[in-house]
Amino acid sequence: MDNSLKYKDATDRCYGVTGMAISIVALDAEELLDSLTIEEGEEAVKFTPEYYFSGNPRYSARLAWNQILQHFSVTTAMAIGNLMCRQYVLSGKSLSPALTLALKETVASDGREACQLDDDEIDSLFNRNFNYLHRLFSHSGVQSVARDFATTLSERRTLTRADILDELRALSLL
Repeated sequence: MDNSLKYKDATDRCYGVTGMAISIVALDAEELLDSLTIEEGEEAVKFTPEYYFSGNPRYSARLAWNQILQHFSVTTAMAIGNLMCRQYVLSGKSLSPALTLALKETVASDGREACQLDDDEIDSLFNRNFNYLHRLFSHSGVQSVARDFATTLSERRTLTRADILDELRALSLL
């Protein structure tokens, strides 16, 4: 991953994880999320077993492909939300073209490897998620919810899916 995308400190990590939580809930994909943590040395996001495609002989190739693509789209949105929350909410800045390009290149590499997508398909998926999340994280109400969530996450360190949904229920009111 590009060094410019790495966390600067614990607060930056907390807001990044907050952005991932908001993104997954906004995409109505919370059933894939098990828990979040900001504990050092641990993966920030723990997914449910449904997130990991293990294959199923009863799945058609088309159904399997759609599931893999959907999960890649969710992962892409989480990466975008991570960076947007850190920039828009924590730092009060917009994303620079250099940061956007670094993120897009990271996503493109994953898209080529995991899904065998071509550049046009990756651009379309990235831009669709980027534009949606830009509108979301630019909203002052969402920024307020993000700050509250980050405070809770900072205090509790780990949140289950039920905790996350409870803390982010205010998003449905916006």
